[in-house]
Amino acid sequence: AIGVLGAVSVATGCLLPGSVAADLLSHAAADDRHLLRIEHPTGFFDVEIEMEPGANGAVRRAALLRTARLLMRGEAMASASAARDSQAFAT
Repeated sequence: AIGVLGAVSVATGCLLPGSVAADLLSHAAADDRHLLRIEHPTGFFDVEIEMEPGANGAVRRAALLRTARLLMRGEAMASASAARDSQAFAT
């Protein structure tokens, strides 16, 4: 997994002019705001990052959306009599 600071750092590196990541990134932004998806082994972070104008690399604002993978799902099977009893109890 990757932490919040790590995701913002990767996104910032992708937007720094002249960095290796910026040279590989095919990304266009309408203004100084950028939305980047930073993937990691257990999911991804969507990082919305707003840079200061110019090439100084200062981040004005960062916002993140974190995902998580499903760890467990459970189901319980009930007998017909248990289902009738629960319906009678509910009414």
